[in-house]
Amino acid sequence: MDYTDLARVKRALGNTETSEDMLLAELITRASRAIDRKCANKFATDYFQTAAVGGEVLQNAQTDVQGRLLCWPHTPAVQAIAALSYRTSPQDSWRDVDVSLVEFQGCRVTAWLSLPRRQHTVTISYTGGLGATVDDLPADLVEAATVLAVRFYREVKSGLADTIGVAELGMLQYTKAWRARIRKDGRS
Repeated sequence: MDYTDLARVKRALGNTETSEDMLLAELITRASRAIDRKCANKFATDYFQTAAVGGEVLQNAQTDVQGRLLCWPHTPAVQAIAALSYRTSPQDSWRDVDVSLVEFQGCRVTAWLSLPRRQHTVTISYTGGLGATVDDLPADLVEAATVLAVRFYREVKSGLADTIGVAELGMLQYTKAWRARIRKDGRS
């Protein structure tokens, strides 16, 4: 899933022609995958898309001082839990958890159990993500993908240099691929 669409990118460019549509579509996908890699890991694809995940193994689940089992699935937002089981060591058998004892907020899942304080391995099946379509995604994510796709387009048109020509000023400006307004903290 791409995190922006052709209409948004063309609007940002002020372009209504269709001659560059294939290039723009390719750059939209590249920008979306770059955001996946920046936010998740180098192998992530469609990180923000709502999807059902089955049997995800989480190695570093923890118990807090109250004995609750805490884990963080690899998705930006959990929407429903289908199954959860845990074990303390590879020699232990998996113990299923009643999903009525499990709650979630954002990407954190909490199982209301009374376990000793230690690390556990968890297997979890759930539905998570931020949206099924571009229109369902948060506006700042869509804007970031749009800005990055435009940036990639400008790089292609300027010979893949790390500069973008400003015709009105007759000069080149040095820029970075990750714009300050789409980075979380404003640093590289």
